[in-house]
Amino acid sequence: MTAIALLVLAPTLYARGKKAAPTEPGTYNAWGQDIDHIEILKTFKIADYDKIVMQPFDTSATPLPDKSDKSYDTIKSVLDTYTSTLIEAMKPELKAKADVIQSEKTSKSAKTLIVRGKVEDLSPGSRAKRYFGGFGAGAAGTKVSGEFVDAKSGAVLARFTQERRSGGTFKVGGGRNMDVMRDSIHAAGKDVAHILDEF
Repeated sequence: MTAIALLVLAPTLYARGKKAAPTEPGTYNAWGQDIDHIEILKTFKIADYDKIVMQPFDTSATPLPDKSDKSYDTIKSVLDTYTSTLIEAMKPELKAKADVIQSEKTSKSAKTLIVRGKVEDLSPGSRAKRYFGGFGAGAAGTKVSGEFVDAKSGAVLARFTQERRSGGTFKVGGGRNMDVMRDSIHAAGKDVAHILDEF
C-alpha cells in the first residue's frame, strides 16, 4: 500500500520542485517550482551568461476594461510599470551570477540572455470579496508568456507561460487593487528567476 502511494505521489513531488527539473528539449507542464508551462527548444547553461536583458513586456493586447470603469486607470498604471515590477522581484530571487537590466534595445552581445514576452492578462479582482470572502475570493492575478533568447545568435532557447494570483493576505481591508496586482507580478518575477536557476 505504501509503495502504491509513493508511485502516485511521485509525479506531484517532481512537479513541485522536489527534484531537479528536466532541462532537455521538450514541452512540460507543472515544471520546476510551480511553472505552469515551459517549452525548452535548446539546452543552455545560465552560468554561460553574465548579463540578462529584460525587454519591456508587450502590453498592447492586454485586455482592459472600458475607460469609464473605475479600475481602468489603476490597471493601466500597473501595466505601464509591469516590466520594472517583474525585475524588482526577479533580481533578489535570482541565484545566478548575472547582471539584470531593463532595456528596449536588441542586444547581440556575447554572454547576454534576452528575456522578452507579453502580458496576457492583468486583473485587480475584487477588494470587497477579498475583505469579506477570503480563501482566494476576489484575488487579483496576472498571466504572462515569455521567452529566453541567446542575444548573439538570436536563437530562442525556451518559452514559458505562467499565471499568478494574489489574495491580499495580511493586507488591511484585503489590500488596494494596485498593491495586490503588483504582488501577483512580483510572484511572476520570482518565477522567472526560478526558471533560469534550473539551467
